Amino acid sequence: MAATELIHLSYDGNFQLETDAKVILCKVIFPSGEEEPLSSAKIELQLDKTSMHPQGGGQPTDIGSIQSNNESDGVYTAQIDKVTIDRDSGVVTHSGSITLSSSDNSAVTDAIFTPNSSVKVSVDPTNRQLLSECHTAGHVVDAAMARCQKLLPPTKGYHFLDGPYVEYKGSIDSKDREEFLSQLQEAYQQLIDEDIHTQIQTLPVDEAEELCNRLAQNFNMRDFTSPLDENPSVRVVTVAGWNCPCGGTHVRSTGVLKERGWCVKGLRCRKGVVRVRYGPKED
Repeated sequence: MAATELIHLSYDGNFQLETDAKVILCKVIFPSGEEEPLSSAKIELQLDKTSMHPQGGGQPTDIGSIQSNNESDGVYTAQIDKVTIDRDSGVVTHSGSITLSSSDNSAVTDAIFTPNSSVKVSVDPTNRQLLSECHTAGHVVDAAMARCQKLLPPTKGYHFLDGPYVEYKGSIDSKDREEFLSQLQEAYQQLIDEDIHTQIQTLPVDEAEELCNRLAQNFNMRDFTSPLDENPSVRVVTVAGWNCPCGGTHVRSTGVLKERGWCVKGLRCRKGVVRVRYGPKED
């Protein structure tokens, strides 16, 4: 099976919330193992392309809907609550539940999202905006660290809304932490106020290596390539002037983060790991 085309990987696609696609595979799952009304069923869909971001790279799954366009068979909608990707094959699976446009609630499943049929994929815009802000805000932490001359190798980014943070390998002396946190918070707000535009580009591995590791040897670019690519390339996202290999979704500029008041909230140093917590001010 061919890999799913991920619309969000290009710059324009990053902001495209709808796309037309074709069904590759549809699996309807009934909780009891026997056919029941469709309203009780779960569904898994694999498409040739999708505008939804699959969970991974520290960013949660997109949610949204997939609607059939086959009016002769009835119009069905899958409410998608989880999108995942198989990293070896590149195939994306959309999981959710089924709703119907009419009173028909039969157990007939052979006409639902048939292979090669046309569907419309729609991303939930409110959820996507929040997740994109959260991911971009995490990259601004990297840029703020660099502006404060603290170039520590990043080891983990957690861009979930329940308490996002970025971790680095290294330490900050206990006597310097309070002053450094204040400097980091100031640098972070400066980068937001400067309203720096986000860039997204796909580059050959050697160019991505030179661009992203020019200040510190932080990334192994092969970790960001697909084993399916004959000519491996890396998606590089530049936020606030800081280049990073990344497969997530982002906002157009750092200035977008001002409305919700994204900021650095705290700093923790433990066992050779520096964790920087961030989030919107209203949290």
